[in-house]
Amino acid sequence: MNRALAGLTVCVALWGMVFVAIHELLPLIDPVPMVTLRFLLTSALFAVLLAARPAWRPRFTRRQWALCLAAGVLAVPATQLAAVEGQRYLSPTIAALIVTTTPAIAAVLGVAFLNERLSARNVIGFAIAFAGVALIVVLGAGTGADAGASDPLGAAVIVLSALGWASYTLLSKPLSADTHAVTAAGAAVIAGTLSLAPAIPAALGAAAEIPAPAWGWLLYLAVGGTFVPYLLWSISLRRLDVSRTASFMYFVPVFAAVSSFLVLGNALTAVTILGGAIVFSGVVLVQRGHA
Repeated sequence: MNRALAGLTVCVALWGMVFVAIHELLPLIDPVPMVTLRFLLTSALFAVLLAARPAWRPRFTRRQWALCLAAGVLAVPATQLAAVEGQRYLSPTIAALIVTTTPAIAAVLGVAFLNERLSARNVIGFAIAFAGVALIVVLGAGTGADAGASDPLGAAVIVLSALGWASYTLLSKPLSADTHAVTAAGAAVIAGTLSLAPAIPAALGAAAEIPAPAWGWLLYLAVGGTFVPYLLWSISLRRLDVSRTASFMYFVPVFAAVSSFLVLGNALTAVTILGGAIVFSGVVLVQRGHA
């Protein structure tokens, strides 16, 4: 249990840096080729592991293959294309706030489809964590909005990303429970990447135009932002229910603020630190609500 919680902490810390990586790459490459290259690299890493360890290769039933294919589409194009595209129309802080609707969506899906239970303590914990995120975004970081940063279309796209990840979490729960983490995460990522096949030629063409320093950010997206976190997420879903796992998403904007401070020099204010403490207390309450 403690290992699962520690793994989730590492997972969301790595995702916090993804906001910085996307911020650095968007002026250089469009969302579709960025996501396609990111997942081609990630799929290659998973393919090497699956080839090296025959025991990890998927031996799914027909139903499990259907779940895997659906999970892959949700995890890759539905979640990631929507997330990157949404950041073209919203400031990163507002985008981060909308992404934190994921835990609530995942909790509702878990109750509806997996017969998970939510206690009053869970609901209060979700509310407290969301309040901490809102404090960071509204008071700590400001909106950062420019002329197009509050476009309702961008907000709708980010909500689709949150819905996509919550749905992926729901579908991958049974796969993670029945198979190795590399099997569950790797098969879904490869399936999701294959759904981007029409975009691969253009993405490979765009790769030739990416400056050498930007490849560092792209490699981070593939390894630190996808390969490692997806494995940790799958491992955690094996031990925890959907709502407990998804509650850690509230930490993503906290780590995004810290990453922006360390890499971009954005101020890390007292309000941000206070908001982080409030998020922590809310997530702790969610975890204890299942004890």
